[in-house]
Amino acid sequence: MSKILEYLNIEQQQAVTYKGKYLQINAGPGTGKTTTLAAKILYTQSELGADTDKILGISFSRSAKSQLLNKLEEFSDQVGFGGKPAILTFHSLAHRIIKYGIHCSESRFRSGFQRINTEDFLSLEPSLLKGLCIDYADRTVVNKVLSQAYNLIRQGNWFQSNPIEYYDDIDLSKPYPVTTYEYGRILIKGNDLKKFWKRISKIEKLKNVTDFQGMITEAIRLLQLRNQTYNAVSSQYHYIFVDEYQDTSIAQEKLLLSMIDTSHSVTVVGDKNQTIYTFNGSNSENLNRFNEHFSKVDRKSVKQIDLIQNYRSTGEVITLANDFIREKNIVSYDARTGFKPAVVETHSIDLAASYVSNTIKELVDNGEYAPSDICILYRKNSAYSPQGDKVIEHLENLNIAYTRKHPQNQKSRSLTALVTDLENEYEDEPLDEVVAKLMEKDADKTVLIFVKDAMSQGAVEVDDLMDYAIELEEEVPDMEDKGVILKTVHDAKGLEYPVVFILYLGDREFPHSSQPDIDEEIRLFYVGLTRAQNRLYIVGEKGIHQESFLDNCLHSNVEHIHYHSSRFEEKNDGFTSRDKNLINETTKQLKDAEEKEQQGLKDLMDLF
Repeated sequence: MSKILEYLNIEQQQAVTYKGKYLQINAGPGTGKTTTLAAKILYTQSELGADTDKILGISFSRSAKSQLLNKLEEFSDQVGFGGKPAILTFHSLAHRIIKYGIHCSESRFRSGFQRINTEDFLSLEPSLLKGLCIDYADRTVVNKVLSQAYNLIRQGNWFQSNPIEYYDDIDLSKPYPVTTYEYGRILIKGNDLKKFWKRISKIEKLKNVTDFQGMITEAIRLLQLRNQTYNAVSSQYHYIFVDEYQDTSIAQEKLLLSMIDTSHSVTVVGDKNQTIYTFNGSNSENLNRFNEHFSKVDRKSVKQIDLIQNYRSTGEVITLANDFIREKNIVSYDARTGFKPAVVETHSIDLAASYVSNTIKELVDNGEYAPSDICILYRKNSAYSPQGDKVIEHLENLNIAYTRKHPQNQKSRSLTALVTDLENEYEDEPLDEVVAKLMEKDADKTVLIFVKDAMSQGAVEVDDLMDYAIELEEEVPDMEDKGVILKTVHDAKGLEYPVVFILYLGDREFPHSSQPDIDEEIRLFYVGLTRAQNRLYIVGEKGIHQESFLDNCLHSNVEHIHYHSSRFEEKNDGFTSRDKNLINETTKQLKDAEEKEQQGLKDLMDLF
């Protein structure tokens, strides 16, 4: 283990070797949080003598989980010691808890229960929306906003400090606002939301189905019974590690606190400045409450450690990121310098796409970077804001290869059905024997690959497989980087690239919407800035109605580039070529007169 510790900086070493029960690691972008967390898990096994099956890792996403597992494997190979503990997302953990609940006859669900997206309840019961939100004719939008409100209220958003777990607890006197791009803010009446929830509860009971937030809610309920399910789950894990804690909802925080007692050790890692999923329930206050909660349990066993040494970016990128967020959140570990970030001011997304594609062509043609070294981040791509589409159009015109994430398909859904078949056929059998049988039968390669992947992540029996299939349902699979990469800033969180372009700054674009959550938009832009390792380009225009992110960047040490076209200026600024010539001539005359006046004053002074 000493070999790994020597590899870490002082703050990372302190976090890894801390032996108290409750640790909060505040890790700025690029400060090695995954490295630190993996090292601490390994330290818990090698130095504290913890059995691997007594350790639980909880990750916010499948991609973050994969990074942690890879780093754990790398460290284990170096020291020749250490096993892979169970590392689950919150939803796959909730699924595992519900399985215990079903086995103990404590869950409201039955064996083989299914998961669907909240909006898909409508397909199971077409009359779900009857009489609800009658002021809005577009029933697709009504289903969308009611589903969103239903999720947010169970996650702990809006007016309550705790998630609401029963529809009878909804305050009927309060409206529940949901913001949509098409119709702006829509107010959901408490009575409509209660009816929607009540009808869904009936569907869940009849169809043995729930949505992803429903799994969290049910897992909390089972744990708080403090009965057989709680005893089974609580006794199974002694050491719990939670990654990306700033992205957890209040409900997920409640799930964590409901499964532990004073015998457990808990480590959380997060960064309040990277809370970018509040629209989906994330609550950065969970980081603040962690210390408050466990200080009441055992003040002497609580510690907070800050990781600030950034290993990712040049000093210029770090300076801009700190200036923008208005605090010195990260520092360069080795004072590495490079290019000034470029702030490119241009007045249309078409011109922005032109600048981005031409600059990429130059970088690639010069041999400085491969296409896959370059990432274009956009705030939003839709019919209302076609940022990604515009860039792709220009890249294709220049024959520049690109890779873009596509919407989720039905592949993972069909996979869960196949896993259900495996559970029925090979109940309670070890997975290594199941793999051998599948190979003998020349089974579907997709299933075989999935089973082997689940085993590499800690799955042992067939009954474990659905926990990992849940994660595939949750998010879109990562794409292969075969060319210039296009992603939303949300999708790029946790990743890094040698060259990063961010677009498009300006009113309703970035910050996004007519009534943006400025604090969240600032954090999101900060995440985008800190993805860059060497070169950073920020493209857009100055804001007028909302806070101007472009102006905020210009206050730092950057290169300011104007990228316009005379055709655009004539069309949009109202000046013809004749007007411009007249203005230029007038400006020249004024300048000549000013110089003549200054010379006259100088001559006058010389007389004295």
